[in-house]
Amino acid sequence: MSSSVHPCLTCGACCHEYRVEFPVYELQSMGGSVPDALAHEVNGNRWRMNGTRHRPVRCVALTGRCGEQSICGIYEQRSSTCRNFEMGSERCHEARARHGLPPLDVPWDEFPLAA
Repeated sequence: MSSSVHPCLTCGACCHEYRVEFPVYELQSMGGSVPDALAHEVNGNRWRMNGTRHRPVRCVALTGRCGEQSICGIYEQRSSTCRNFEMGSERCHEARARHGLPPLDVPWDEFPLAA
């Protein structure tokens, strides 16, 4: 395993690009892990991270700036939407391109987990 910094920790493009919606049961008040105060109701059973409703998108849980040191402030508590986002996927590359960042070109076996 490499001692390199995970590419997602110096990116944050997805957190600046995509809406983050998740089921209500992922909220802490419903037995999940996402802090209630960081999200708002979309409808009865869908919630959205604050900051991801309108453009410019910036998830409220993100610290740092896009393309620099960007860290999720609730990484261990993040929603399934974030857990399932694939580093190096087409959507990842699209988000990076929209923020002036090149596609990721890293040995994937060094960083097997998504952001």
